Amino acid sequence: MSLKDTWERAWRYELAVATKNGEVSLSDIRQSSRTTKANPDGENVNWWYENGYEFFKSWVTWRDNSAWKIWTLPNGEPAIEVSLEVEFGGIPFKGAIDRVFELENGELIILDLKTGARTPSTDFQLEVYACMLERTYGIRPQWGCYWMARTGQTSMAVDLSKFTLKKLDTVVAQFHKARENNIYLPNFDGCKMCSLQEHCEYKSGEKASPLGELEYVD
Repeated sequence: MSLKDTWERAWRYELAVATKNGEVSLSDIRQSSRTTKANPDGENVNWWYENGYEFFKSWVTWRDNSAWKIWTLPNGEPAIEVSLEVEFGGIPFKGAIDRVFELENGELIILDLKTGARTPSTDFQLEVYACMLERTYGIRPQWGCYWMARTGQTSMAVDLSKFTLKKLDTVVAQFHKARENNIYLPNFDGCKMCSLQEHCEYKSGEKASPLGELEYVD
């Protein structure tokens, strides 16, 4: 089967799954609402059909030229779309790791596939994945990176050894405690990416609930 045939088959299958229950229509399928002169309708389903195939070809080319090999999990399965269920800070987590590779020197690297235009500004996702593998198998990849579909290349590898299981357990436990007590602190650096601004009092959202009164103790 050719690459084009493989893509067509996968595309038809994913469309059928996405629209099966009628809750999603083809017009809903878009990664971004950004419009340009070349793409006045944004990155809609037609854009993804055409560019997705190019991304797919870039991935195949990258894999053919890479010396990295897929790591074999302790259970004998290849480390491709690794689904894991663990607990951090007493809270259950589910996650799926796109790929874990073994480098030529035997070290492990987590690779997350990205189709967006920008490389993530944080490595937190990769660090969480490393912790999930460590909690499940007692093995922690030291490195992590993103494969950027629009360039066909990986980002700079980052060291994942500094964000430990203890740190993640503590962060999750603290967040859970804050959520139970209805304490939510704004992260103004992430406002541009937040889809809940209309519910946020800090951004004067139309559907926001008023802030409560605080009592100060001298």
